[in-house]
Amino acid sequence: MTAAATTPEKKTGGALLALFFVVFVSMTGFGVLVPITPFFGLHLGADAGQITIAMGVYSLGQLIAAPLWGRVSDRYGRKPVLFATLILTAVGYLVLARVETILAFGLVRFATGLAAGNVGAAFAAATDISTPQTRARAMGVVGAGFGLGFIVGPAIGGLIAGQNPDAADFARVCFVSFGFAAAAALAAIFLLPETRPDDLPPRTSGQTRALFGRPVLMQLVAATLLGVTAQAALETSFGLWADKQLGWGPPEIGMNLGVIGLIAAMLQGVGAGPLAKRIGEQRLLTGGYAIYTVGFILLALAADATLAVTAVCLIGVGAGLIGPSAQSLISQQAGADERGAVLGFQQSASSLGRVIGPMMAGPLFHHFGHASPYIFASALCAGALAFAWNALRTRA
Repeated sequence: MTAAATTPEKKTGGALLALFFVVFVSMTGFGVLVPITPFFGLHLGADAGQITIAMGVYSLGQLIAAPLWGRVSDRYGRKPVLFATLILTAVGYLVLARVETILAFGLVRFATGLAAGNVGAAFAAATDISTPQTRARAMGVVGAGFGLGFIVGPAIGGLIAGQNPDAADFARVCFVSFGFAAAAALAAIFLLPETRPDDLPPRTSGQTRALFGRPVLMQLVAATLLGVTAQAALETSFGLWADKQLGWGPPEIGMNLGVIGLIAAMLQGVGAGPLAKRIGEQRLLTGGYAIYTVGFILLALAADATLAVTAVCLIGVGAGLIGPSAQSLISQQAGADERGAVLGFQQSASSLGRVIGPMMAGPLFHHFGHASPYIFASALCAGALAFAWNALRTRA
């Protein structure tokens, strides 16, 4: 009996742990570069606008590649897609260590973004090894791997770079990221079993186009787009806002962003499954968007650290509830032969949000005041709540 033919109950534990490890190590490697990348752009002679664009093309690459990798994983399996894309990512980090112009930097970031479109395949693997009753938990565990990697990675990168970013060795940071990506690739090939069922029929282009004709799926994906756009606006502008509004420096800014990731990761890893069983994934999703909306409203109103930290904690709670419930509900709109494509489609919406959010947050902050990005984000979250509510009402 092949691994793919095993029952989900028998293979969930070990396969899910292996998938968590692959995702966690991969995201740690990505996160290592986060603290030093803007300073390296300055070292290359770029201005803030060029640096933002060069960093943003990573998400553009994800946007383009996510549906492709999802379809490939539906046809050839999750394991080879994850292994191949992680190898491409590792090679990209090696090349990044040697770039000498901001154009080359942007091109390499775009290429690594194409490889990072493998997220849909990772979440498709989680659906393969779960039942409808355990799907929210499986999605939460994988989401926790992403969240924890993004907490641990920047911490490691900051330690390697040191207190003076102008004197940091960017190549050494890239080599560390290469090591993490290579380790994740080895884990994918040696630890992760193939999860794709053996008897899936080949997909056609007509089946892929038919995804757009599913109103529940499209509304859930639209909610994802709006929610991630709000999140990306926060990540881009929070440092500027905290500096101007509260006088915070990098330690306080980093700690509060870390709190969001930590709360979200804890909820995704250990809270999402029990909560989904108790109140249902539908209530979990709409409740998450409601909390998200309130968090952004409070952040827009915050004039002191107490209200700001309260808002940050609420945003973390909202993110932790939304992630696994949204992915589980979206995966339920897919047959076994199209999970990768559907979750890749959702990942494309997320990537598009990560392109739009920074493009909106900067001009809003500059032209309309410090609080404007979060007023914008709260409106987006309210729209996401409306889409999710209507989708689940239609589904019922």
